[in-house]
Amino acid sequence: MNLLQKIITIRSFILLALFAIMLTGFYNKIWAVAVPDSSKLKSLKIGLALSGGGARGIAHIGAIMALEQENIPIDMIAGTSMGSIVGGLYAAGYSGKQMQTIVHQIDWEAIFEQKPDPSAEFVSERYGVLKPLLRLRFKFWELYLPFGLNNGQRISEELFRHTAAANFAAHSNFDSLVVPYRALAVDAATGEVLALQQGDLAQAIHASMAIPFVFYPARVGERLLVDGGVLNILPTDVVKNMDADVIIAVDLEQLFPLGKEPKHFSEVAIHTLDITIRELKKKNVALADVLIEPDLGDHSAYSYNNFEFLIEQGYRATMKKMDKIKKRIPKNILEQARLKRKLDHQLLQQAQIKKIAIVGREKVRPPVILREFPLKKGDTFDLNKALTGIKNIYATGLFENVWLELDNLGDNQVVVNIHIIEKYPRTIGFGVNYQSDVGLSGFVQIVHFNFLGWGERFMPVLQIGDTYKKIGLDIVNDRFFATPLALNNGFYYEQVRPYFYDADGEKIGQLDLDRVVAQFSIGVQPLKRMLFLTGVRGERVWLGADEKIPMLAETQNRWLAFGQAIFDKTDDPSFPRKGLKLALEAESNLGANNKSYTKMSAQLKWIVPLPWQQAVSSNLFMGTSTNGLPIYEKFRLGGPLDLPGYHLEELWGDHATAIRFNYRIKLFKRLYFQSSASFANINDDALKFNHFTRSASAGLMAKSPLGPISIISAWSEGDRQQVYFSVDYDF
Repeated sequence: MNLLQKIITIRSFILLALFAIMLTGFYNKIWAVAVPDSSKLKSLKIGLALSGGGARGIAHIGAIMALEQENIPIDMIAGTSMGSIVGGLYAAGYSGKQMQTIVHQIDWEAIFEQKPDPSAEFVSERYGVLKPLLRLRFKFWELYLPFGLNNGQRISEELFRHTAAANFAAHSNFDSLVVPYRALAVDAATGEVLALQQGDLAQAIHASMAIPFVFYPARVGERLLVDGGVLNILPTDVVKNMDADVIIAVDLEQLFPLGKEPKHFSEVAIHTLDITIRELKKKNVALADVLIEPDLGDHSAYSYNNFEFLIEQGYRATMKKMDKIKKRIPKNILEQARLKRKLDHQLLQQAQIKKIAIVGREKVRPPVILREFPLKKGDTFDLNKALTGIKNIYATGLFENVWLELDNLGDNQVVVNIHIIEKYPRTIGFGVNYQSDVGLSGFVQIVHFNFLGWGERFMPVLQIGDTYKKIGLDIVNDRFFATPLALNNGFYYEQVRPYFYDADGEKIGQLDLDRVVAQFSIGVQPLKRMLFLTGVRGERVWLGADEKIPMLAETQNRWLAFGQAIFDKTDDPSFPRKGLKLALEAESNLGANNKSYTKMSAQLKWIVPLPWQQAVSSNLFMGTSTNGLPIYEKFRLGGPLDLPGYHLEELWGDHATAIRFNYRIKLFKRLYFQSSASFANINDDALKFNHFTRSASAGLMAKSPLGPISIISAWSEGDRQQVYFSVDYDF
């Protein structure tokens, strides 16, 4: 090859290389829009906005399960009301499956109760304070009107149980949770919409779900907050402000249908509110790249049941939108599993308590609070003990709300802040009941809680009824000066007028007894459900004459020594579902001027729960005495609770035995059917376990705002039949 040919060949290669370089640059320029820079792909963020909706919000769990199944990464999440609960749990590290398990484990009937957990109450707290139909609360003379129907205490406890460890590991910074999170709430004072991003996670969620008029507002710092759904039911704008590139929104709010004319007051109110919500929501709906609206039919926001249906509908609705979701997300992001932030949930259980602080205290003395909290400075934090402490403090009856906030100091140290909101200390309760055997009765009771700051109760009371009247004062302290000692003292005057009946159940007269009593007693409660009490009682008794009985008039001054031992693990005094109760009582007349006697009794009650809302129970009562009892101290049997078929307290005697077996089933939400079989013996001779009078009963019972309502039909030997009707809390 000559020199000229070599030059041409080299030149050809150079031109060919230049052409290839130009062609490659031109190709990349043409297709630059379709193939994004890999660094941009990695920074694309997907946000999830969850609406409110009450019980319908359980469907959010199904939506999350579908997103998890299809490997759709969630980089941030914001929720309102029920959406804040599901979103908060997801941000704390719970999967959809785990949340599905949680909703089935929760006792949804109990969680909306305001009453303290029965296991946290002292036995002595169950006695003395009567159950009113109406209770007014005062601070000095200022009437207290509650913020809502429910204080949300038990919900708050459940939220703390499931979020405390994650929040502690994240140092109370919601951006440091497994997924960055915001809870929507509204400041009740300023009307400002807040996207809560730090603090106590449980309390933030509590604030977001505090529906006005239904739940009390939640205290977060210095603010009083209510449900974020008041002004922002679907927080897509919040997710966008968290720098989400793709926004997925799940909307579950059930609004009043447009075009449907409201028919009554409540529908007018609901429709008017829904119009406002629709207008506020329009802009946020438009921000959603993918809007998921599960078809939940007419499932009410207040019906906490049929959870599998709700979860399934949330799952199905999300799967229907899955193609649209995936089109918004580049394929390589879907193919690469994005690692979630890890939180060490064991950090909290390893932390040592550096300090325990009480926040919000006004009148209650610190030892009253700290005695109920099982954890102490220097202890290793224990979540179960902390929850027990919350329940114990709330069960004192001195507080509207109790919750914990934990400060992570690092180096495995924690500060436990016990937040309390004290109740107004004075109440006036008005109660009424009706029993077909004795007619109408009522009471007025003033209760002054915490007069000296030690949890004591001063309780003046007036009771009026056809067979019983009382005016008096009880002074009670369940833990005297924060010790295990209990005091129960009282001064009262009473009139007792029970009926006497003949063998056919016809009224033949009434006892005529007036009595002035001063009682002093001291006890100890080694366990919350156990009380030992002993004391003395002084009485002046006036007994009227009755020719029909016959009964002679007399006046006596008496001193008696008495003792009680009570073990009570029943869960509800009116409608117990489970538990055991044992009560032993004894008293002896000490007066030298009167005939001495000793009176003793024992009662054992055992309730066993069965499947399908059923329960069986047995009740055994035995009473005996020595030297014959005064007529007004005799044991009395009769009525639906111990000897159906007889009038209330129809049979009197010095010795009594009653055995009752009961069956109960829940028919509807508040309606029960019950039946019983009873065996009883009462006489003046001796305690006998033969010649029992047999009886049976069946009827309906219902929970109502007026108290338990019951109608019971009963049959007993000797062709005795009786129908009992009552509307009452027993007092």
